[in-house]
Amino acid sequence: MKIPVGMIVSAFFLVLTANAYGTCPSDNHPRLRDYDGVIGENYRVKVALAVVDGKVDGTYFYTTQLKDIAIKGNIVDGKRLVLDEIDSAGHITGYFEGEFAEQDPLGKFGTSKLQCEVITGNWHSQDNPLKKLPFYLALQSKSDSKLNHRYQIAGAEDDQHINQIAQHFWESVKLGNKNEVASLIAYPITVKLLKGSKRIRNALEFLKYYDAIFTVQFVQAIANATPRNMFARDQGIMLGNGEVWFSPNGKVISLNNQQ
Repeated sequence: MKIPVGMIVSAFFLVLTANAYGTCPSDNHPRLRDYDGVIGENYRVKVALAVVDGKVDGTYFYTTQLKDIAIKGNIVDGKRLVLDEIDSAGHITGYFEGEFAEQDPLGKFGTSKLQCEVITGNWHSQDNPLKKLPFYLALQSKSDSKLNHRYQIAGAEDDQHINQIAQHFWESVKLGNKNEVASLIAYPITVKLLKGSKRIRNALEFLKYYDAIFTVQFVQAIANATPRNMFARDQGIMLGNGEVWFSPNGKVISLNNQQ
């Protein structure tokens, strides 16, 4: 029987409270940290924290909703993280109280002594003091990017524009909307087929090879990715584990369909 991740988090959090906590050193310049994790038993979230001198600005979103929620707070003594959750009107709707773990309760980082890599704690409802859910966050990446301009390193001017196009591509692939997918490709593009690589010059030719490119496995890999808070470098913006790369204007420039 497969045990939900959140149940594992809840159980390990009880154990972790008796153990030592890590110390997350303060940055003296802005540093963006991206975390992947879960709130409660089933609510998977992605969290972005911009940290400087112990002060934190950030956002988080539920992967089923892909809508940013603002968070703001502090790292206290390098050990505790306290964040308010703020709605679009500026009202506090909840808050996070967490600690940096010295050891990862889920073992993702092995037995290494940790600093900023894992955060555990509880999310609290502002309106209902009795409502709280345990959370677990694991560091995915850190960079010198800005919170609201993470894709600047790739040459993109508007993060929201990239997120919207990436989500549109992601949804179109999942729905099998071939024409929409073809319209989002930067041509010419090279793809891998069973008989080798193929240079595709236009949308009409792309549609001809669509089913050979978008195999069941490739579609599933894209579906498992999150089209938001994506990794970026000077060569482009990456969806998932490199299955898809976007240009600064949002067009697909690479499809790694046979990794």
